[in-house]
Amino acid sequence: MNLRCQPGRRGYRSIGRRGGERGAALVEFVLILPLLLMVIFGGVTTATAYHFKSGIVQAVRDGARYGATVPVEQCDTVTNCGNRNWAQLVQYVTSKQSEGALTTGDICVALVAGSTGAVYTRTGGVYSAGPGSSTGCFNDGNADTGMRAHVSGTRNGEKIILIIANIPVSLSSKAAARYEQ
Repeated sequence: MNLRCQPGRRGYRSIGRRGGERGAALVEFVLILPLLLMVIFGGVTTATAYHFKSGIVQAVRDGARYGATVPVEQCDTVTNCGNRNWAQLVQYVTSKQSEGALTTGDICVALVAGSTGAVYTRTGGVYSAGPGSSTGCFNDGNADTGMRAHVSGTRNGEKIILIIANIPVSLSSKAAARYEQ
């Protein structure tokens, strides 16, 4: 508040703001508030999306590493792998590693062989699971002729919330690990 002192009959008296300046701070605050809220909500939801993204990246890496170490013969009989085949077991482990960020339906797993990345096949075993897994989860461009475990995860439906718009984002990650068995 802009106060000035002016001499009067009994000492000094205060004079407040002029009549035209009353409420100016409130008007300025109301004009800035939507922008401030957009920055706050945008920052919070972006941080949440980044948290989910880092969890997905870590889970997919862990899943690929786990898939690279599990012997395929171990899961030919599903009773050895908790009633899951090799690919379903890797999906399950990846889902658990994501701490709820990914479901098994969001995860693609494939054991691929050769430089073309064709899904490994063998009688009695299932070595791919999830969306797009019949042709491999992704093309890693690897010229290695050996086998690799591919794991990819995608979480759809995340939104960055602003006051005037919701921006949809898709969080995904891919990992490949050389099969060690």
